[in-house]
Amino acid sequence: MLFPHPRSSRVLVRKTMAGIVGETGNIFAGEVEAFLAEEARARRADDTKVEFVGDKEDAGAGKVSLKERRVRKIAKRVIAVSVCFAFRWR
Repeated sequence: MLFPHPRSSRVLVRKTMAGIVGETGNIFAGEVEAFLAEEARARRADDTKVEFVGDKEDAGAGKVSLKERRVRKIAKRVIAVSVCFAFRWR
């Protein structure tokens, strides 16, 4: 056959929701892992401070803190998941 088997909308909704919930769980797990790593670093008394540069000119100079890098990376994933969720339930 040239045409694939038709799928019901229930299957598509379940698979889409499973993907969204799975990615949300991955994001949460990453954040918990980062929080625990920061807590362990604080308990070791390793308080090396790097400023959160935001949109300053220094952002491209490599003086970006680990936390800021993580926030930027996670922000993209959260936005992608929320967009998928919003468009699916319109």
